[in-house]
Amino acid sequence: MKVEPGARELLEAARAALVNEVVPQLPADKRYAALMAANAIAISMRELDGPRGDVAERERLGPLLGIAAGESLAEANRQLAARIRAGAFDEGEARAALLRHLEATTRERLAVSNPRALRPTREQP
Repeated sequence: MKVEPGARELLEAARAALVNEVVPQLPADKRYAALMAANAIAISMRELDGPRGDVAERERLGPLLGIAAGESLAEANRQLAARIRAGAFDEGEARAALLRHLEATTRERLAVSNPRALRPTREQP
């Protein structure tokens, strides 16, 4: 049986108290550290909200590298880096598949660490 409030609600309350009550009372030279802590809490909340990006990343790496599902994500990424250095993805469909994987991985990571970076920007005249 789950007891409320849950982890997300606790983090949300802690972040709100930090930003709304603690930060305004701090001297200017201490605010940055408190805001960094609030940002870390926000990142943690987003990680709790969504599916783990590493699962999707691992699923993409299997076919890209031709490896078994049991490989760890860290090992699969080491293999990917070695193959990139060796030129395995320099041309054609291999390059296109790599770029799709890298774009998807970057978007997944930004969705957690800095979702504002994914918002469309208005073009300047």
